[in-house]
Amino acid sequence: MRSYLFITLLTVFVLSSVPDLVLARSATATHVVTTRVEPIAVIALVGTGGQNCTRVLVDSAGITTVSQELKWTTNLEGMRVTVQSNLAADEQDYILRVRTVDLNSEGTPKGWVIINDELSNFITGITPEIGGCGLEYEASSKISGKPGRDEHIITYTITEQ
Repeated sequence: MRSYLFITLLTVFVLSSVPDLVLARSATATHVVTTRVEPIAVIALVGTGGQNCTRVLVDSAGITTVSQELKWTTNLEGMRVTVQSNLAADEQDYILRVRTVDLNSEGTPKGWVIINDELSNFITGITPEIGGCGLEYEASSKISGKPGRDEHIITYTITEQ
């Protein structure tokens, strides 16, 4: 009789533990995970060691520059690329312009852009992307006769619109 009582108690104990085991196996948990993505907006001219500026020389022989390719990375919406020179328009012997060539971006190029000391939109409507483009420069003399020499430091930036 003692063994019968022992087996009965053992059976009751095991059966009462089964729902807890089944519940533990099928239980789910909800976690809230917050991730923070830092904003990225990086731009550089190829061949300049990661710089966003380059020297451009303009004289009667033509245009000389280190880089003719621009690359950028951003995870932000509504960005734009701008261009600017260290020389004011009235300090230049040439009108210097630049445009995109082989644009690899969802952005909209602005065509030929005159470069002076005022910030000018170069590409607008950039979405999160890794983009780039070639650069084509053009210069025309502002004065008749033999013009001088313009030494620009051209800076490209990526910023919000």
